[in-house]
Amino acid sequence: MTVRLPSTLGALALALAASHAAGQTPSAPAAPVRTPAAPPAAAPAEKSQPSPQQVKAGRELFANFVEALGGTAKVRSVHDLWSRGLVSAKTEQGELTMEVQTTMLFPDRIAQQVEAPSLRMTVVATPAGAFLIGGNETKDLPPEMGEELLRQIRRVPLLIAQHVDDPKLVVSASGTEKIGDVDARILDVTYAGASVRWFLDPTTYRILRTVHKSKGPQGEVTVSSDYSDYKIVDGIPVAFHLEVTTNGQKDQILALEECKINPGADAKLFEKPIFPTPEPTTAALPPATTPPPKKP
Repeated sequence: MTVRLPSTLGALALALAASHAAGQTPSAPAAPVRTPAAPPAAAPAEKSQPSPQQVKAGRELFANFVEALGGTAKVRSVHDLWSRGLVSAKTEQGELTMEVQTTMLFPDRIAQQVEAPSLRMTVVATPAGAFLIGGNETKDLPPEMGEELLRQIRRVPLLIAQHVDDPKLVVSASGTEKIGDVDARILDVTYAGASVRWFLDPTTYRILRTVHKSKGPQGEVTVSSDYSDYKIVDGIPVAFHLEVTTNGQKDQILALEECKINPGADAKLFEKPIFPTPEPTTAALPPATTPPPKKP
């Protein structure tokens, strides 16, 4: 399981695309290389309602997943997350390495700071809207991009685990699939309009892979994320390594260096800044002077 990694890379990809479109980072390409690749991993397909047996098995599998995180009370105690790591992304101009800091405030706020050569920006998404900060200006992101960022948050496994009793949460078991040498158990998850397929280790109930559909500037894509290098953070297992494949093309790797649970998110991070008015560029007129009185 990971507490927020899919959101991080999803937000990053959208932010890069937005900054490129805004002309903020002309040397930082917005999209990964699109070369012929293997067929993409299977995402949750449009299908009929799961059978009662699939729902029952899915509920049992989901309950085991929550228990492996420390139980319902433990996951519900989490309200904000912070992480820092390096993202390597394949682009049309070659590989780009970025330092990324992500702050997430459950259930619906994310702020992500990105730094790389010739690239420094922050992307923020809240229910009130999404915007990008670069230099001394802000730019509103299109509503559909903001909504996709919020869907990414709703796909975060830890957030989903907090809603085990929520009627909006729909889970169903869908058999098994080989992930490496593990016969992973497949769990289809839908919550508040966001769907994702999990591949769970049947022994530890940790996520080995997630697959979901995502909408971006280039249309709908299939995103597959492989999780590894689990470490315990505040009693919760967190994957510190994530490899992302988009439409069959492996294009992003995230290596976390730090992760903190409940560090106390600053609400100002999610507010649109108001920059000071620029100084006048025209020369100021000399101050008026009073002529001396005439002598009699």
